[in-house]
Amino acid sequence: MQAMGRALTSRHSLCRNALRICLTGSLLIVFTATARTEGLMESDVDTAYFHPAAGLYIHGDAPAASNLVVRGLQQFPNDAKLLRLKELLEQQQQEEQSQDDQQQNNDQQQNNDQQQDQESEQQQQDQQNQDDQQQEPQGDQQQSPQRAEEMTQDEAEQLLDAMKQEEENKRLQLHPVMGAPVKVDKDW
Repeated sequence: MQAMGRALTSRHSLCRNALRICLTGSLLIVFTATARTEGLMESDVDTAYFHPAAGLYIHGDAPAASNLVVRGLQQFPNDAKLLRLKELLEQQQQEEQSQDDQQQNNDQQQNNDQQQDQESEQQQQDQQNQDDQQQEPQGDQQQSPQRAEEMTQDEAEQLLDAMKQEEENKRLQLHPVMGAPVKVDKDW
């Protein structure tokens, strides 16, 4: 009985050892396969996410690059290249936002300046119109003697003399003044 008990115990321990070996082998296979798969996927992150996203970023399609980086980071949250590209995209977005804000401020300032200029021009025109309206009655009184029908003989002669004098002044300005010749020493 003892021999039988010992045989059972030894069989039992052989089975247990075999089971341990099988479990260890299975776990080793699972861990190796997982490590290979993860390693393969880690190297593929460059071709699947980083390089296409970087290409989109370089060609100016930042929104599409950002979407691709976000998808890559969902699968590989610790990938250094994707994290750095995400930082670059965020930095560019902030710069564009600040430039847009600055441009809007400049446009608004220009619009305000133009509006103020238009208002001041309108005020000047209104003031000029008011001044003209006030001067019209006086101007009518001053202009009435200058009309040809109502001019006196003396006024017409004065006007013609003034025009004649003006014409002579213009002719003198056009003709050079001729004077005595200037003696030039020999300069050879």
